[in-house]
Amino acid sequence: MKPVIEFIFHLVTPLILGKTVGKLSTRSAPRQYKKLRQPPFAPPRKIFAPMWTFLYLTMGLAHAIVNKKGNRKASRLFRVHLIINYTWSFLFFRLRKRQLALVNSVMIWVTMYAVVSKFFKVSRLSGFILLPYTLWTTFAAYLTLGSWYLNRKK
Repeated sequence: MKPVIEFIFHLVTPLILGKTVGKLSTRSAPRQYKKLRQPPFAPPRKIFAPMWTFLYLTMGLAHAIVNKKGNRKASRLFRVHLIINYTWSFLFFRLRKRQLALVNSVMIWVTMYAVVSKFFKVSRLSGFILLPYTLWTTFAAYLTLGSWYLNRKK
């Protein structure tokens, strides 16, 4: 693959896959989100699509930089992390398994920490590019915990 095409491929792949997974797993998400009791500071649901678009593009950019440097181990770890990330929507919205989604959030955070650490070692820029994702992932874990707790069956 030509370097420019390969760079673009790595840039947009997380976004394309994220949009696809979102469409397949969250058809009823707007209705579910409205019905769920939300923890304090939960944003309006309209925030999520633009936020995830931005985050998937920054994740793709960071991965493209690391991939260009030829670090296959970091690239593989990133792909594993993405699979775990994409699983959350299925668990939370499609299967309505909020407690499993909470466990998945922890897995996302742990693997995200490993990815960010590895990316920083390969390229400081790619590590810094992932900082907004790190903040959002932490906030998303809080939202998942709060949603599970407030909506659990007694």
